[in-house]
Amino acid sequence: MSKAANLIPEFDTSASFMMGLAYKQFRTLSNQALSTKLDISIEMLGALRVLSHHGELAQQGLAEGLQRERSATKRLVDNCIKRGLIEAHKSETNKKAKYLVVTEKGLKIKNEAAEIVTGIIEQFFAPLTLEERGSLLSLCRKLIKDDVYLGGD
Repeated sequence: MSKAANLIPEFDTSASFMMGLAYKQFRTLSNQALSTKLDISIEMLGALRVLSHHGELAQQGLAEGLQRERSATKRLVDNCIKRGLIEAHKSETNKKAKYLVVTEKGLKIKNEAAEIVTGIIEQFFAPLTLEERGSLLSLCRKLIKDDVYLGGD
């Protein structure tokens, strides 16, 4: 662990700070690998996963699926479209609605990224036993509330 975190007892004994630090480290490792190998971010992979699961979604549906603000989702979608990972088309019934689908290239990148992230997950969680991993997941699920709005980060 970072020596700077050890210097501040309030951080060193704070479960919420440690959860945040673990998340930031995982995100950094994932983004470095995905950016270097596939020119995408972990957020782009999330968008590809949500869209491939649903098949087609309005941009608002993607924002809800990712638990992100609409403005952050719009930038994310624009970056995915520029890379040819997602296509957008107008609805036949609602000309203002923009529907998104994953391209063939996007599906290929999603699958390659999943392999990369699986390796990172294994390395990141290697210090934990399978039982501890299950406990961690269970504890995190207990902490997550359905009525808390998550902003873009």
